[in-house]
Amino acid sequence: MSGKRFDNNADRDAAPPGGERQTGAGAGRRRERPLMVLMIVLAVIAVSAAVVTVLWSRWVVKPDLPAADPGAGAPTDGPAASDDPVQEAVRPLSTGERRSEDFYTVLIFGEDLTSGLTDTVMVASYDVTNQRATVMSIPRDLIYNSEGISVPEKMINSVYPRHGRGEKGLQALRSEVSHLVGFKPDYYVKINWEIVGQMVEAIDGVDFYIPWHMGYDDPVQDLHIHFEEGQIRLDGRQAMEVVRWRKNNDGVGGAPSSDISRLNLQHDFLKAVLKQTLQPQNVLKLPQLVDLFDRNVESDMTLGNMVWFAQSAVVGGLDTEDVTFTTMPYYGVDVKGAKYLYRVFPKQRELIALINESLNPYAEEVTIDQLDLISVSEDGNRLSSSTGRLKDPSAG
Repeated sequence: MSGKRFDNNADRDAAPPGGERQTGAGAGRRRERPLMVLMIVLAVIAVSAAVVTVLWSRWVVKPDLPAADPGAGAPTDGPAASDDPVQEAVRPLSTGERRSEDFYTVLIFGEDLTSGLTDTVMVASYDVTNQRATVMSIPRDLIYNSEGISVPEKMINSVYPRHGRGEKGLQALRSEVSHLVGFKPDYYVKINWEIVGQMVEAIDGVDFYIPWHMGYDDPVQDLHIHFEEGQIRLDGRQAMEVVRWRKNNDGVGGAPSSDISRLNLQHDFLKAVLKQTLQPQNVLKLPQLVDLFDRNVESDMTLGNMVWFAQSAVVGGLDTEDVTFTTMPYYGVDVKGAKYLYRVFPKQRELIALINESLNPYAEEVTIDQLDLISVSEDGNRLSSSTGRLKDPSAG
């Protein structure tokens, strides 16, 4: 029985139709070309991956945290105890064991370019380990323990300009805020509010529900804010109008206190921006957003630190439901003719509970001993401090 022998080499060396069979070195070179191209492509990919890895590792830098210190609870910023007896009575936490491995706190504030007042002051915590964040706004009209004589000089939004702005103003604000929350924030971020509109433009707008009619005009600033209640897709310009709104032309706000109404509005808006920013399609816009931060934000964090936080939020799966925006628990004075009419003061027990539940980065709980909180008499005219000492004794 005869049969045909199959030879692998025979097929490989067979002559192509209409041509001569390629043999020897020529056939080898033809076979090597696809392999060489593949090797070059793989080499380029490998080099590119290596470069990206190196650049990314240098660009993304995890922020440092204060080292654990048995002396936690010692006085932080400000004059020495001998120069300032009030300072001696206030001992905000500055170091110690953390509640989780990566729990960070940040002081956030924005300066009005005309007056220098910081109408926006916030304390934020970000528990990266458990992917939870809290942002607490401090009302601009909050009265703090100040040596200033006039009421405006005792408002928290005056600390930064009264101490000369810049580094001195920052340290003064950081110190006074630490007296209100019982711990020294790890970092600070000073924001130019123009970044809000630019971010909204970068993420192609944000869906937001306008909670009430807005009608405000300020020809001097060429500011005109007009919205009706309802859902709207805000562009950058409209976003800036929303965050700047405080009251309408007729003086009516969205709630009895227009300042608090604006805080609540800003909280809802920032949450909407966060929700939009964390969408997967915006991950590719991270470099653009980082550049916006670099140009509009002043901070003791590096750009790499901010990228690390952004990466932690996106990769860690931080959701808007895991971010809480709130306002410092407060009460106001509405006694007609009172010296501190419409000014606000912290509700001490509620504030301490909020701090220890969501803001305090340390395992050690904040107590009234770490705080300097101002109270007001029933007639709205006399102040007292939780430390028992006023920097302006005439106010007591």
